[in-house]
Amino acid sequence: MNWNLVSIAAAVVGPGLIIASRKSSKPIFDAEQLTTTAFIGYFMLLAGGWGVSSLFFNASDTFFVMTLVPALMAIAAKTRGYQAKANTKPLPDWAAFALANFAVLLAIGVLKQFIVEPLRVPSSSMRPNLIVGDFILTSKFSYGIRLPFSNQVILPIGNPARGDVMVFRYPNDPTTNFVKRVIGLPGDTVEYREKRLTVNGKAVPTQSDGEYSYIGDSGRPTTSKQFLEQLGTHRYPTLNLPLNPTLNPLAVQDFPGREKNCKYSFEGFACTVPAGHYLALGDNRDESADSRYWGFVPEKYIVGRAFLIGWSIGDFKRLGHQIN
Repeated sequence: MNWNLVSIAAAVVGPGLIIASRKSSKPIFDAEQLTTTAFIGYFMLLAGGWGVSSLFFNASDTFFVMTLVPALMAIAAKTRGYQAKANTKPLPDWAAFALANFAVLLAIGVLKQFIVEPLRVPSSSMRPNLIVGDFILTSKFSYGIRLPFSNQVILPIGNPARGDVMVFRYPNDPTTNFVKRVIGLPGDTVEYREKRLTVNGKAVPTQSDGEYSYIGDSGRPTTSKQFLEQLGTHRYPTLNLPLNPTLNPLAVQDFPGREKNCKYSFEGFACTVPAGHYLALGDNRDESADSRYWGFVPEKYIVGRAFLIGWSIGDFKRLGHQIN
């Protein structure tokens, strides 16, 4: 489904429903008397505005802004003498919608912006730990409370640790959120050669753990070798395809710090993580576009720490699984 077209359609249909409601409805004096048509129209207008604005800005930021709009409308209604109930003059539909719904919408916006945010896993890059269709919950405060848009930390709480599963804004397109595992912290030297991971000169403990089969993103059956990896306090499975090359240097982008901090070959790579940045890899090492190819994750692009699978399409047994 093309969600961009859905958003545009909602932004157009919403005002049409509002206008139609005004032509057919009687004057109202309580917010709860708002017609269903007008309610749906305003809801579609907000949802469509969120979707359209997300084409240009990060969806998390624009969602928060859209939940603020009814609160601002409610303030405007109050300053004009309107209230939720027992008005002595007819209540405009915009004021009725705002007064009836701003508290719930604002609470949802604050919760999603500063406490916990859901994210749908779109690819197999984090298999076997996260699969396509998982809806994961992200702690927005684990790495500090941040302002919308600037993503500036206003309340420091913690920092990413090696092995954390982190959600962040893709450096090449900050409107999109990615989820990968933190491998390198600022100042770390990370090597990945012959499909073996080394951090600061020490091999990351790894042991064979059989095979793992799944349907890949291309729709073809895939069987990978599975390994158990121990990084920091985290122990987790990873995948690789023995016949695939460790790295394709020709696919590596010209990202900031590449020439100064990294060395590449067909056997793998070695990078020293610059200050204020992190190096992140997918657990499905041969099926992941990650820091190997597009570079380091700036601290200012961090969203939060993934900690729980809240829902999973097609596999309800995954519901409630902690993310390690």
